[in-house]
Amino acid sequence: MNLQIIQASIADYEGFLKSKRNRRYLYAWESLQFFNKNWDTEATDLYSAYDAALDNSESRRQWKADDFFPKEMMLKFIKLQPEYVRLAFRDLFNESISLSTRVDRFIFYCDELLTMYKEANPTSVENNHYHNHAVVMMYLTGRFPEKYTLYDREDFHGFLSMTNAKNIPVSNDMDRFEKVVKILNTFLGKNPKIRELSQGRLEDKHYQEENRLHVFEFLKVVVRNAQLKS
Repeated sequence: MNLQIIQASIADYEGFLKSKRNRRYLYAWESLQFFNKNWDTEATDLYSAYDAALDNSESRRQWKADDFFPKEMMLKFIKLQPEYVRLAFRDLFNESISLSTRVDRFIFYCDELLTMYKEANPTSVENNHYHNHAVVMMYLTGRFPEKYTLYDREDFHGFLSMTNAKNIPVSNDMDRFEKVVKILNTFLGKNPKIRELSQGRLEDKHYQEENRLHVFEFLKVVVRNAQLKS
């Protein structure tokens, strides 16, 4: 990645944080607050814990949109196979396993759960669990906000392209995403204004402990700025 382009992008991001548009992505901080307060893999009532963990007063776009219902399907899975779902989340949150392996394995668990659901509900027309890499990273960000951030494949690949990175992946490469997030978090952390401006926007409903959502927001902002300039 080109260092000069990264530094210019950080300046663009600082400009965004100073602008009137700087609340555009704060829904992510509120979602993180809900997840952090409510999720418990070992909860006796896993259904209620999951339902409460995915909530937001501003936007539910992370788990509900046109033809996109991952929360709805996971609630159905929990009702049908709560212990299997619990096992899937335990595996996902096992930090001794590589990120790519855990994400892919969680999606496989969801494939299996969908098969179980269709067998239990033979008249159902449901044929999608909607758990893509972005949804799984939402869970991981909720559980480990100091290490992970939300994932958007187009933003990630767009950033690699605009910074002249080599060997841009043609599919999801979560281990590389993890490395790039770590690098960007370090660069952003060297600019004290970034943290000051970012924290200054937050309200009680927003998660305010250590997290890497600013990297997610940074990618959103700079990739869209680059698209407007091209």
